[in-house]
Amino acid sequence: MKVNPITNPNILKAYQSAKPVQEKTKVAPGRDMVTFSEEAMSFSKALAEARDAIEIRTPEEKAHFADVTNAVAQGQYRVDSDKIADKILESVLNRK
Repeated sequence: MKVNPITNPNILKAYQSAKPVQEKTKVAPGRDMVTFSEEAMSFSKALAEARDAIEIRTPEEKAHFADVTNAVAQGQYRVDSDKIADKILESVLNRK
C-alpha cells in the first residue's frame, strides 16, 4: 500500500498552529465539579435498566448461579466438552 505525502504545506501549518481549546468554568475554590453529558446520562439509565432486567431471576436460577460461582471460586468447576460440542452441532444443524 502506498501512502501519498501531504502536498499542500498549508494544511500541515494549520494543524500545527492550532491551539487546544480550554473550557473555563467558575467553581468555588477547593471544590470539584462534574458534569455529565446527555449521552452519558442516557447510557447510565440504559445500563441500570439492563442490570434490573438481569436481576429478575427465579430462585432456582439464583441457586444455580451461586453454585457455579462457588465452584469456580474453589477451582472445582469443570466444563463438559461433550455437552458443549453437542450444543454447537445442534445449533448449527438446526438452522433454517
